[in-house]
Amino acid sequence: MRSAKVLLGAAVGLATIYGAARAQDASTDRSGKDIREYEEVAQHSPGQNSGAAWWKLAMLYQDQASFADAERAYAKALELLKTGEPVALANMMDCMGTMYVQEGRFAEGEEMERKALAIRQQQKDALGIGLSWMHLAMLSMGKQDHANGEMYAELAVGRLVPEKGDRGATGEQKMTALTYLALARCAAHECKDAMQPLKRAMSIAEASYSETSFPVSYIRFLEGYVNWKRGNDRAAAKLMRIGTEGMEEQLGWNHPTFVSAMRQYEGFLVATQRTAEASEVREKLVRLTGLQTAASTATTTALR
Repeated sequence: MRSAKVLLGAAVGLATIYGAARAQDASTDRSGKDIREYEEVAQHSPGQNSGAAWWKLAMLYQDQASFADAERAYAKALELLKTGEPVALANMMDCMGTMYVQEGRFAEGEEMERKALAIRQQQKDALGIGLSWMHLAMLSMGKQDHANGEMYAELAVGRLVPEKGDRGATGEQKMTALTYLALARCAAHECKDAMQPLKRAMSIAEASYSETSFPVSYIRFLEGYVNWKRGNDRAAAKLMRIGTEGMEEQLGWNHPTFVSAMRQYEGFLVATQRTAEASEVREKLVRLTGLQTAASTATTTALR
């Protein structure tokens, strides 16, 4: 299903983007400054401290979709942390795995994620195991393995967002697990029962972020997608428009997460015969990103 694959492209980096969203709300220039600062720290910190600095730098590059620089920094961190604290090593490997999945390098991503999970299970790291399940759900969906994607997403939500009690997951981690579950249900069951986890994710987002923040905007976009697949095109049009407007403000046209969302939005506009709006989005995609989009009956059929 092409629509689910394109939508996944907008989701694989959610955990890192959610984590940066607070800083983006405060200052759009902060990430660039952080990168410069951590480049300096990483170059001059000794031993294990240097490993932690390279790891932080890698995540900053990953958030900016600078994957070559991120991989370089992750490789440095892996070399420096492999003889240190096992839980820290597993956390870093987990992050590195998500980078590979964002790039579509699923074999390398799975290797990292499986190694991270094994360490976490050996260390009885309950929260870390939940995060590994969450990222294995993401990886499975990228491989079009919908059954395992849904299974891992269910496990992750059960561990990270329990109905009772709290496992210590951050709000960003909870939102990510819930949105992955919604995406998994869309891929496996044409969005049956996908709205419930999105509503839970939205309640978390609205408690901590502004209406135009990335988390609120992205979940709004997903609510629109689910409404589309459930036949409510009017609600879908409004929610996807509001969502993409907020995402554009936070990420911009150079970020692959936003571009993936806009490709999906164009597909919706074409499929629902909103010709003028589809043409406007298509023109921006071509002009601002160089991306050639499909706008034909064949595309509409593939998307639906």
